[in-house]
Amino acid sequence: MSLRPDTTGLAPVAAVETVATARSTSPRLRLVRRLLRKRGTVLAIAFLMLVAIAAIFGTAVAPHDPNAQDILNSNDVPSWSHPFGTDDLGRDILSRLIVGARISVRISLQTVLLAGLIALPIGLVSGYIGGRLDNLLMRIVDAMLAFPPLVLAIAVAGLLGKGVGNVALAITIVMVPGFARLVRASTLAVKEETFVEASRSIGTRTRRILSHRILPNVRSPLIVGMSLAFGAAILAEAGLSFLGLSQQPPNASWGNMLRRAYDHSLYTHPWQLWFPGAVIALMVLAYNTLGDALRDALSASQWVPTRDHHRKPWQAWNVLQAWQQRQRKTRRGLTAVTRIEVPAAPDPAPLLAVEHLSLEFDTEQGRVRVVDDVSFSVASGEVLGLVGESGSGKTVTSLAIMRLLGSPPARIAEGAVYFEGRDLFALSFDEMRAIRGAELSMVFQDPMTSLNPAYTIGDQLREALRLHEHVDRATARARAREMLDLVQIPAPEQRLHEYPHQLSGGMRQRVMLAIALMCRPKLLIADEPTTALDVTIQAQMLDLLRSLQRELDLSVIFVTHDLGVVADICDRVAVMYSGQIVEQGTVGEVFTRPQQPYTEGLLAAMPQTGRAGDALYVIPGQVPHPRAWPGGCRFHPRCAYVIDACRSERVSLTAGPNGAAGPTPHDVRCLRSGELDLRGSQ
Repeated sequence: MSLRPDTTGLAPVAAVETVATARSTSPRLRLVRRLLRKRGTVLAIAFLMLVAIAAIFGTAVAPHDPNAQDILNSNDVPSWSHPFGTDDLGRDILSRLIVGARISVRISLQTVLLAGLIALPIGLVSGYIGGRLDNLLMRIVDAMLAFPPLVLAIAVAGLLGKGVGNVALAITIVMVPGFARLVRASTLAVKEETFVEASRSIGTRTRRILSHRILPNVRSPLIVGMSLAFGAAILAEAGLSFLGLSQQPPNASWGNMLRRAYDHSLYTHPWQLWFPGAVIALMVLAYNTLGDALRDALSASQWVPTRDHHRKPWQAWNVLQAWQQRQRKTRRGLTAVTRIEVPAAPDPAPLLAVEHLSLEFDTEQGRVRVVDDVSFSVASGEVLGLVGESGSGKTVTSLAIMRLLGSPPARIAEGAVYFEGRDLFALSFDEMRAIRGAELSMVFQDPMTSLNPAYTIGDQLREALRLHEHVDRATARARAREMLDLVQIPAPEQRLHEYPHQLSGGMRQRVMLAIALMCRPKLLIADEPTTALDVTIQAQMLDLLRSLQRELDLSVIFVTHDLGVVADICDRVAVMYSGQIVEQGTVGEVFTRPQQPYTEGLLAAMPQTGRAGDALYVIPGQVPHPRAWPGGCRFHPRCAYVIDACRSERVSLTAGPNGAAGPTPHDVRCLRSGELDLRGSQ
C-alpha cells in the first residue's frame, strides 16, 4: 500500500485549440460525457454516491441502532432482519458499516484535500523559483519520502496520540511530499513554455504568473493525483484504526470493525471479516477507477467514439466494446485500416506506390480527414522530396506509409501503399514489423528524443540488426562499427560505448541515420532530418545522405519545407497543401515552370530567388485547419489568381501541359494551370 499519489502517465494538460462548431458544448460537459462513456466509471460513481449517502445520513438510513447490543443474538449469520449478520456483541454489522462510512469518507476527503492545498504552493514555488529554495524544499521532501509511508503515518499518529483528528493529520503529513513532487514536476515543464517567457518579458509579477499561467496547467495533474490518492487514504485510515489509533470503540469505523472481527471471530465466524474488508476494497477500487477515468478524460489524446455524442452511457459502452473487437484484428502499434475498396496496384510496379491515400483522425468533434486522396510513387534509386508548409500533411503521410500512427485516433480510410507489389495496409502486425527497419526505415527530426538515453550507441545500433538478421553478438558489433564508419563518425569504436547525451547534435543525427541503414533497407523516409541542425552541419548531412544514397542505391522520401534542400538532393518533388498533392514532377520541371500558384509562392519565398534589396515574399494567410478546409481549390483563399470556379469546383490532380507528353508527368491540381504564366526559380 502506498499513501503517495501515483503520478504515472501524468503530465500538464496542454490547451488544445479547436475550431468552433455550430453545436459546441462546454468543456465541463464534454468532460462529464467522457467520464460516463465507460461502464466501470459509471458503476464507480454510483457506488461512491451510495457511500456518500450513508456517510451523510448515517443512523437515519441504518436499519438498527449501530451500538445496540443483543447478546442472545450474537454472531448471527446473515438473515432478513440482519442482512450482514451480527457481531460478537449482537450488534447489526450492516448498520455499523453504514455509520462507519462517515469516518472513512471524512478522513479521506480531509487528508487528500488538505495535503493538496499544502503541496500546491510548495510545488509551485519550488519549481518556478528554483535555486537554493528549490534545493532546500526538495531535500525535506526527499527525507520524508525515504520512509515507508505507512510506517511514517503510524509513527506520526503514535506521536500525536489516539483520535480521528490526529490520524487525519498524520495521513496528511505523509501525503504532502508526493503531491509537492507532482506539482513541482508539472511546474518545471510549464515554466519553459513560450507563453510564460512572454509574460516574464513584459514584467508580469511572479505571483500573477504562478496563479494565471502556471496553476491552470498544473491543476489537472494534481486533480488526477488527488483522485487516485483517496483510495490510499481509505486504506491508511483502516490500517490505523485496525491498530487502535483512530476511531475508538464503541463508535464504529471500518477499521475497528475489522479489528473486532479479527480478535473475536477469526476462527469461529470468519465471515464477519468479509463485509468490512469487501467495503474497503470496493471503496478503494471505486476511487482508483474514477481517478483513472479522470486522467483519461483530461488527456488531450484520449480517444472519443465518433458519431456518438448523443448516446447514453450504457449505449456508449456497446460502441466501445465493438471498437475493441475491431482493434483485436489490428493489434497495438499498427495504424488501423477501415477502407472499403482497394485500389489496383500500378503496372509496372515502382518500388513504392501510394495510391489514393486518405487518412482520418477521431476527435471530440467527430471524424476529421487530414490527408485526402494522395498519390505518388518512388522508383528504385530515386529521391523524392515531399514539401509544403507546416500543417500540410507531410509527416502524417510518411507515418501512414510506415503505419506508425496510433489507432485510435488515426485510421486509414481509403487507398493503398504498395511496396514492391505488396499492399502494406493488408499486412499483419508481425509482417509489418518484419519490414520496418529491414526494408523500410525512417529517420525523425530530433535525434535526441529519438535515441534512448538509457542505452549506449552500440546497443541501439545492434538492436535492429539482431532483430531482423539474428546474427551473433560479435557480428553485430562489427557491423555497428562499420556503420558508424560509413556515416563518417570519427573514432567509431569509442562511440559504441557512449550515450546519446555525450554526442553533438550532428553526430546524433548520423547515429540515427546509421541505425536506419543498419539492415540496408531499400527505402528511407527522412522526416526533416536537418531541421534541428545548424547550417554547416546541415550541409554535411546532405552531402553524407547524397553519397550514401548513391553508394547503397537507396530510394529516399525526403520530407522538408526547405526547397533549397530539395533542389540540392532530390530527383522529383511532390508539393503538399491541406492534405493534398497539388503539384509533382521532376525538380527541374517544377522549379523552373511551376503550374500551381502555391508552388510559385513557395519558390518566391526562397531567399535565393529574391532580388537584392527586395522584401522577402510571404504567402498571405496560413494553412487552414482540416476542419476548415474550403470548398473547391483549398488554396483559393490565399491565391492571387483565384476565379469564381476555384471556389466551387472540385479540382483533381491531372497531368500539366508542360509535362503531359514527357516520360515523367508533371501533375498539377489547378483549374488555371494551362493559362497562367507563373514564375519559377532562376
